Amino acid sequence: MAERLNLSGDEIRKRKSFLGLSGEEEISINLLRPQFQKTVPAFVTLLHQRIRSFPETARILEKAHSQSWLHSRQAEYFIELVSGPYDMSYVHNRLAVGISHQEIGLGPEWVQASFGLFLEWACRILREEPDSPLSANPRLADSLAKITLFDSGLVMDSYFMAENERNEVLSRIFETNAEVVWIFDGKWTLRHANKTSEKIIGWTPSELVGKSFEDFLVKSPALSDHGKGRLAEIAACEGHWEGELLLTHRNGSELAVWATLHLLDETPESGMILEFRDRTAEKQMERELLQKTNDLLRSNRDLEQFAYVASHDLQEPLRMVTSYTQLLARRYEGRLSDEADEFIRFAVDGAIRMQALINALLTYSRVDTRGRPLIETETGVALDHALENLSFAIRESGAEIDRGPLPRVVGDPVQIMQLFQNVVGNALKFRSPDRPPRITIRAEKEGQFCLFSVSDNGIGIAPQYFERIFTIFQRLHTREEYPGTGIGLALCQRIVERHGGSISVRSSPGEGATFLFTLKPFEEGGATNASLSQNVSFQKGSKP
Repeated sequence: MAERLNLSGDEIRKRKSFLGLSGEEEISINLLRPQFQKTVPAFVTLLHQRIRSFPETARILEKAHSQSWLHSRQAEYFIELVSGPYDMSYVHNRLAVGISHQEIGLGPEWVQASFGLFLEWACRILREEPDSPLSANPRLADSLAKITLFDSGLVMDSYFMAENERNEVLSRIFETNAEVVWIFDGKWTLRHANKTSEKIIGWTPSELVGKSFEDFLVKSPALSDHGKGRLAEIAACEGHWEGELLLTHRNGSELAVWATLHLLDETPESGMILEFRDRTAEKQMERELLQKTNDLLRSNRDLEQFAYVASHDLQEPLRMVTSYTQLLARRYEGRLSDEADEFIRFAVDGAIRMQALINALLTYSRVDTRGRPLIETETGVALDHALENLSFAIRESGAEIDRGPLPRVVGDPVQIMQLFQNVVGNALKFRSPDRPPRITIRAEKEGQFCLFSVSDNGIGIAPQYFERIFTIFQRLHTREEYPGTGIGLALCQRIVERHGGSISVRSSPGEGATFLFTLKPFEEGGATNASLSQNVSFQKGSKP
């Protein structure tokens, strides 16, 4: 500990020399030890009574462990003071005394006072005791005063050491902080700046000291052009201010920074600490992200418009092609060659499939653009209508539908019906040839969502195709095996995502499949983007 204070043997000798403390006095002071061993405990009791007369120190002694420990150790400290020898080992011991006082919360002013009170008490006792060594050697009082000053100086050094260590730590934190740290006086004059300043704003700390905040502040976007006065006013009211500032870099460019302002004391007049970091890269990323978002939104709008226009505008010529090919089939079937009849059938089939694909694409493109507002929706009612639309397929396949109670959600009722119709329709279509379909529909609360499950006992899906089945126009089977456009599950995914949920599948080949999707539950008093009294009509037989 002495080494950390740079207290060498020469330094200790100098201190003794300045006090006029000789080697003979160090030896003679030991004559007081027997008497102090008897009387010092009584002094410590009086000293603690003195401590208790001050509220701030009385609270320290109220701690039972501090009181008992300090009382016994304090007596030892003052007996050791007259015991010697006053070498480097003694120096280390007395520094430890100061550290102990700091650990229990007693400040340096109390240490000084305790040594002063001890010296006053010791001199009085030595004069009043008839058999005191002081009667034979009057100079012992002077020697005791020198030793006490020497000893109290060592104890006080421990406080200086602790303060120096604290300052060193704070200095390292200040200088190595990744953010710029500026300390201003009450007039916004810069008094301290850390090394990071040069990296961020271009000036070295020595160049910054003495400059005014006005030399750097361009404006505060968060506070318009109110400037430093408004910053200090907010910091004084709320304890700190945080926001974006535009500062001037040394090269003249504007630098966007995110800053925090704290008061050194309770008022701006006491000074302020400003910390900030460069936001140039963040601002650039924000601009790029905004640009990409706008581009993506525009691209999505263009694609949706293209899909709608293409599918809508193709309807009329396709109807004409379909009508005339069907007319050819009815009028000339059997009157031409077998090859011609086959060509006509191909043309009719292709036109019909094209019409189905265009209708499916039109429906897909309208999920977002033509969707109804999200309102309170009874999913049980939506399922009723979906099953009614599928009633023929259910009767034909002999399917068994096992449905549980279904909750209210925030959704588009027509699209929820389409969602059930597609998922249940898939289960009916991809049924196993050796058993009738059994479809189980359940719902449960999962976190902030309602989790719906539609399970079947059909042919199942291999795991490598789980993602592919949700892609538009992607099919796992030929049209001859299973008819359809290949858009049903892609439409389901888009509907679920529009409602803020997600959809997935669990399956194994030959063991059926379970489609899982989440929707947000309706909560009484919750906000929706349409009146809950809005009437919703389901059309029987409507197709997604």
